[in-house]
Amino acid sequence: MNKRLYNPNKDGIKIKTINYSMLILIFIICAGVFVSAFQLKSKYKHIINCMEGYAICTKAVNDFRDSSDFLTNQVRMFLVNLDDTYVTNYLNEYTVSKNREKAIEVLNKYNSQNEVQINMHLAYEESQRLSQTEMYAIALAFNALNKEKLPSQIAEIKLLPVDNNLSAQEKISKAEALLFDVNYQNAKNQINRFTSSVLDSVLNNHLDSQNKNSSRFFTLLMIQISTIVAMFIAGLVLFIAINILILRPIDYDIKSIIREKKMHVIGSYEMRLIAKSYNALREKEEIRASILKHKAEHDPLTGLINREAFSQIKDILCDTAEPIAYLIIDIDFFKSVNDKYGHPIGDAVLKKIAGILSEQFRNTDYVARIGGDEFAVIMTKFGDSPEIVIQRKIETINKLLQNVGDGLPEVSLSVGVAISSMGYNAALENQADKALYHVKKGGRCNCSFYTLQRA
Repeated sequence: MNKRLYNPNKDGIKIKTINYSMLILIFIICAGVFVSAFQLKSKYKHIINCMEGYAICTKAVNDFRDSSDFLTNQVRMFLVNLDDTYVTNYLNEYTVSKNREKAIEVLNKYNSQNEVQINMHLAYEESQRLSQTEMYAIALAFNALNKEKLPSQIAEIKLLPVDNNLSAQEKISKAEALLFDVNYQNAKNQINRFTSSVLDSVLNNHLDSQNKNSSRFFTLLMIQISTIVAMFIAGLVLFIAINILILRPIDYDIKSIIREKKMHVIGSYEMRLIAKSYNALREKEEIRASILKHKAEHDPLTGLINREAFSQIKDILCDTAEPIAYLIIDIDFFKSVNDKYGHPIGDAVLKKIAGILSEQFRNTDYVARIGGDEFAVIMTKFGDSPEIVIQRKIETINKLLQNVGDGLPEVSLSVGVAISSMGYNAALENQADKALYHVKKGGRCNCSFYTLQRA
C-alpha cells in the first residue's frame, strides 16, 4: 500500500504505528520517572542532611554552654568545699576535653555564615575571659591554703600585689567574690546571649533551607506523581486502543464467522484488511453458491422454479395458516407445435409462456415448470375473491399467447385451480388435476376451479 495514499480515518490506524508510538511514549515517561526519582532521592537526602546538620549544630551550641557551665560549677564547688578534685576536673575540661573548642569546630564545619561564626567567636572570647577569672580565683584559694604542689596552669598565675598582701580568709573571700559578683554573672549572661543568637541563626538557616528543599521536593513529587499518572493513562489508552482496534473486532468477526455473515470492517488497519479480504472471498463464495443454488432450483430453459424446488416450497407452505391457491397449467396441443415447427420453436414458446406467467403473477406467488409442457403456480396473500382474479389473469395470458406478432405460433393454456384456506396439503394437487381435466373436457383455453360438485 502506498504510504502517501494511506488514510487513517478510512483505512484504520496501524497496530505497528500504535506499538511504536506507545513504546516511545512509555520510554519517555519511564525516563521522566527515573529522573524525578533520582532527584527526589537527592532532595530527600539533602533534607535529611539539613536536619542532621541542624541537630548537630544545636547540640554543639548546647555542648559549648554545658562546657562553660561545667567550668563555672567546678570552680565554685572548689571554693565551697576546698577539694582539689574539682580543680582537677576543671583543668581536665579546660585543657584536655576542650568541648568548647570542639563545639566551635563543628559549627564552623556546618555553617559558613559570618553571623554564626562571629557570635560563636564572641561567646568563646567571653568564656575565655571568665576562665581567666576562674583560674585566678583558684590561684587565690591555693595561695590562701599554702598549697605547695600546684598544677602548672595555676602555678603560672601571678597574684596582683594588692591581693598578695591579703590574709588567707580575705583571699578566699576575694576568690568567691570574683565568681559570684555582678560582673561574673553579666559575663555568663553575655555568653548565653551570644549562643542564643547562634541558635537563632542556625534555626533560621535550617528553616530557609528546609523551605527551599521542601518546595523543590514537593515539585519533584508532583512531577513523579504526574509521570505515574501519565503512565497509567498511557496504559489505559493502550488497553482501550487494543480493545477497540483488535479485541472487539475479533469478537465481532468470530460471531460473524459462526453466523456465516460478513465481518465488520472496523478496528485497526490490519483488522480491516482481514475483514475486507474475508468479505471479498465470502462474496465470491456466495455468488458461486447462489449460482449453483439457482441452477439446482431453476429450470435451465425457462428460468422458472423446477419441480424439486417447487416440492420444497410446498413442504414449507404446509405449515402456514394462510389460504393459498394451487394452479396446474397445461399448454394445449403443445406436441403438435413441436411436431409442426420443431423443438427450437417449441422451446421459444415455453420461454414466452414462462415470461408471461412471471409478469402476470406477483413476487409473492411461486411459478414453476414441473414438466415438459406443464407449469404450476402457488398463489398466496390474496383477497376474498381469488376466483375472479385468477380467471382474469388466465384470460389475459391466453390473449397474450394468441398474439403472433413475435413470429411464434399461437397457443393457449388450460388451467385447473384448487384453493385451500389453511396452507398447502397433499389433496390440492389432485383437486387441481380434476379441475384441469374439467377444462380440457370443456374445450380447453380456459380455467376451472375445483368444487365438491365436480369431485
